[in-house]
Amino acid sequence: MDERPDEPAMWERLYRLWISHADELRRELGEVQARNMLREAHRVLPTLPGRRAVLLTLRRPVTTPAAPEAADTMSGPRAPGDRDVPDERIAP
Repeated sequence: MDERPDEPAMWERLYRLWISHADELRRELGEVQARNMLREAHRVLPTLPGRRAVLLTLRRPVTTPAAPEAADTMSGPRAPGDRDVPDERIAP
């Protein structure tokens, strides 16, 4: 059986490392990049409990033509804070 690491635990470890090595991040990456990473860590870390990783793949049947308004590509990146998508957190 293929064991996968616990995704939230992996992210928790990563974010805690960023926070504990903040001075090194600033030296190596610069103030702006370090500040962005630390902001992400402080914002996301408290939300990790109850999250789960999900991968969804959809396939349109070959015999069904796409409607003119159908999306053929993924949408572009969004600004932080945009919430057009459902929240991925689940109840404990």
